[in-house]
Amino acid sequence: MRFISKLFKRNKEPEFDIKKEPEFDMEKAAGEYLLKLPRCKRNVVIVSPKYGEAHYTCEIVVAAEDLLTWAEHHAGAVWSSDQEEQAARKALPIWLRGANSAENSSSYVSHFMYKVLRPYVLNFVNDGSANIYCLECQSFVAGVQMKKLNEKSAGNWSWWTDIWTCPGGHQLYYEEHELEVYDG
Repeated sequence: MRFISKLFKRNKEPEFDIKKEPEFDMEKAAGEYLLKLPRCKRNVVIVSPKYGEAHYTCEIVVAAEDLLTWAEHHAGAVWSSDQEEQAARKALPIWLRGANSAENSSSYVSHFMYKVLRPYVLNFVNDGSANIYCLECQSFVAGVQMKKLNEKSAGNWSWWTDIWTCPGGHQLYYEEHELEVYDG
């Protein structure tokens, strides 16, 4: 009988040694991120060709103190599944709080801080908190001309081109857009 019971006895499920990834400590990651950064200066360059940006041929600069309120709200209201980007989002307001207001120059942001800021560039330009530096004129410019060209639509599709130029005629921004709207 013992032999038969051994034949029909169910084997336990094999135990797998699944190694869990250690939990990501956001506070620690943000702290480590801050340690790698130089001290923030009075102004922050939020867009620049130096960041590998293909659409902008200018630099867009915002005063650190003007950016701080937005960054504090954004750090609490937005979450990203990209842990490095989220650590940068949490570190940004802390970095801005430590800005050296006596240093009248600009800080360039890290790659992940740029990823946090990039989707909101037009908001900063439209609300007047951003200053645009024309690399061709080698100066900040006022009266930037923003044009929407070749605007067309067909059915659910729309497309257009955005071009910004400085008063000297230098192109500051160029992007072709295409949008499809689905009617649920």
